[in-house]
Amino acid sequence: MSTSTLPYRKANFPEGVSGEWVLEHFEVPPSPFADPTIDTRPVWARTPPGRYTRLRRGHETFMTDMIDEWWTQLSAIEEARLRGGRILITGLGLGLIAAAILDHPEASVERITIVERSDDVMRLVAPHLLARYADRLEIVAGDAFTWTPPAGVHYSVGWHDIWPNPRDPACRAEIERLEARYAPWCDWQGSWTLPE
Repeated sequence: MSTSTLPYRKANFPEGVSGEWVLEHFEVPPSPFADPTIDTRPVWARTPPGRYTRLRRGHETFMTDMIDEWWTQLSAIEEARLRGGRILITGLGLGLIAAAILDHPEASVERITIVERSDDVMRLVAPHLLARYADRLEIVAGDAFTWTPPAGVHYSVGWHDIWPNPRDPACRAEIERLEARYAPWCDWQGSWTLPE
């Protein structure tokens, strides 16, 4: 599958700092495997050289807009495309998956609700996303583990992405907690994990 035919878009947000959180640009140099005839890496691992954006707290990166991070969340994009309706995402990050869903030419998504705990992350990211998708996106302040959807609201898709490192053993228990919590409100749920 070619990444050029899918709804991948770099964040291209301006750099900024809010509290402990930093939104910054960084450069990916050309790969030593630039020749595709000898590059045996999977497609999602072949990030083209160029400028990318990351969101970090201290020295810990929580999200980037590199293709590999987007690629590992394609199941959310595909489920949203197939199901349409209202979508719930826990964890704002750079809004990469929300943007991919809303930009998808075949998705009949009515609205995406993103739940984010950090006011600082919202200050850095939310204005730029809302400027693009104001009529189909809402970003609400709340903790994914305690937030409750409004009465009468149901979601076709729930996607959870609150971890800087999905390989952390603690993630499995938290994924189970979130999926159990939102089961009454979501037809389908998934969570960000890296490919095996």
